[in-house]
Amino acid sequence: MQPLDYKDYTLKARITELDRFHERLKELSATFVGTDHQRDHYFATNRGKLKWRQGTIENLITHYERIAEKGAERTIVYRYDLHPTPEDVEQLQGSAEFIQVIEKIRHIYLIGHIKIHLDQLPSGDQFIEIEAIDRANQFSHAELMRQCLELQQKLDIPSENRIPTGYFSI
Repeated sequence: MQPLDYKDYTLKARITELDRFHERLKELSATFVGTDHQRDHYFATNRGKLKWRQGTIENLITHYERIAEKGAERTIVYRYDLHPTPEDVEQLQGSAEFIQVIEKIRHIYLIGHIKIHLDQLPSGDQFIEIEAIDRANQFSHAELMRQCLELQQKLDIPSENRIPTGYFSI
């Protein structure tokens, strides 16, 4: 299994005041992309996570793993299919064991190449996810990690609120 030419560092944290983060992101001139109603279907895999996302904005099949590194997680991506066809979804469902579905409301923001998600789960739990993404090989791994951690500081997210990424591992 060969990784794609894709670099990404991610951090996720529990939050309690979603509105405060919406306001702070506006102050930082983040671009609001929209609110996505997402259903993430997870499937068994030997390595990382295999997910089919059904959303009102984002639809994809992705296979990835995340490796913890000093406060953020480095993402290794093996598959990233935007807008999968019904045949792609059918093939996935027929070839991999289904594990579970996670539903959420995701508010998506961008600051340059950094994607910020404000998530609400049906349980009422709230989270923020920061993803420093590089699809054009413009940044080193160290730079992407630094960008993630700097935005964490700008948003006043306490380090003790950080959690491993992925909702079914919480």
